[in-house]
Amino acid sequence: MKTPKYYYGWNIVAASIFGFSASPGQFAFAALGFFMIPLGVEFGWDRTEISLAVTIFTITQAFATAIIGRIVDKHGAKEVLIPSIILFGLLLAAIPLLTTKLWHLYLIFFLIGGLAAGSAAVPYLRIIGAWFKKNRGFAFGITMAGGGVGFMYVPPMLQYLIENYGWRSGYYALSAIVLFISLPLVFMVLRNTPQEIGLAPDGVTDNENMRERPESILTLGRVLNDKVFWVLYIFVALLTFCLYGLMLHLKPMLMDRGMDDLAASFVFSSLGTTVVIARVGTGFLLDRFFAPKLAMIFILISTVGVAILSTGAIGTLAFIAAILIGFSIGAELDLLAYLTTRYFGLGSFGMIYGLLFSGFLLGVSTGPLAFGAAFETYGSYVNMLFLAVIVLISTAGMMLLLPKYRD
Repeated sequence: MKTPKYYYGWNIVAASIFGFSASPGQFAFAALGFFMIPLGVEFGWDRTEISLAVTIFTITQAFATAIIGRIVDKHGAKEVLIPSIILFGLLLAAIPLLTTKLWHLYLIFFLIGGLAAGSAAVPYLRIIGAWFKKNRGFAFGITMAGGGVGFMYVPPMLQYLIENYGWRSGYYALSAIVLFISLPLVFMVLRNTPQEIGLAPDGVTDNENMRERPESILTLGRVLNDKVFWVLYIFVALLTFCLYGLMLHLKPMLMDRGMDDLAASFVFSSLGTTVVIARVGTGFLLDRFFAPKLAMIFILISTVGVAILSTGAIGTLAFIAAILIGFSIGAELDLLAYLTTRYFGLGSFGMIYGLLFSGFLLGVSTGPLAFGAAFETYGSYVNMLFLAVIVLISTAGMMLLLPKYRD
């Protein structure tokens, strides 16, 4: 058995990091928080109305992702990624070019959710899962750190562009990154499997290990009758309801409390930095410790951060809270992908992860709307933050319901 000194799989990971950093989660969902106030000023829309755009996007993406997962399993991840990335870049450019009414914004976000779902996590993780076995958790973690990378560079970039050139320039910049950086990287670097270039998972090159061993294909009915599936589904839906609902409103929340625009942007960036570190660290730990226990720890750490924000924290305390919250946002996607492979295998990964990702998006779609409605009703986010603390503690306890891995 021979293992090369340098494994091409790490090129796959590197390209996936940037590709995922420019995916809809960062460039459509999270970025909208930076356009919320400018859009409100120009068009007179309130935060609940604007938040509904990401609700439409994420609900649409939830349905589309379940379908995309099955297509990825049958036809290949790269074949899905390329057209999805092209469509996503064009739709981002359409926002400043065509939006004059609220329904225009809703329509474009609906199209992003449906047509650009294939540029999100599922195809990248399916490829990484095929290239790695021994270090799969670590590779998942590094790849999903791309989401945190996006959270790091998007806030200062948008802050500068919006302040100096207007909100439209921000969307044009996001579109250019997708079309002229992410798309060429995916096209030139990514390969669906190591066998395409004469390798096997982890870089082993002997003939026995280079043969693909097809894993069992699970039926939809069997998956939906599995208790583990539903524990994971409800777990991720509740987690993202709290944390992504908060994330979209974090910057306007801090500005309402008296922080200036730049300081609030840096708090958001500190959350993104934590996401990067947490995803890499989580991936490393997943290969060594029982994942449900790790999940409990990370969720409880984030709960402390939400509790701090519920006290009206600004300044240094807001930075600390954002860092603590980043531990769970940094762990959820690679944790979910890893648990999918350990409980269900890789043969139906696209379908199962796509279904679970719809749970992720269910929380993402309803959380921002709930936070926005809480603000419009009570004039602050405090009541919603208290509720989030209770839900997060319950979510952490759900990890006790998961059995040993099915190896």
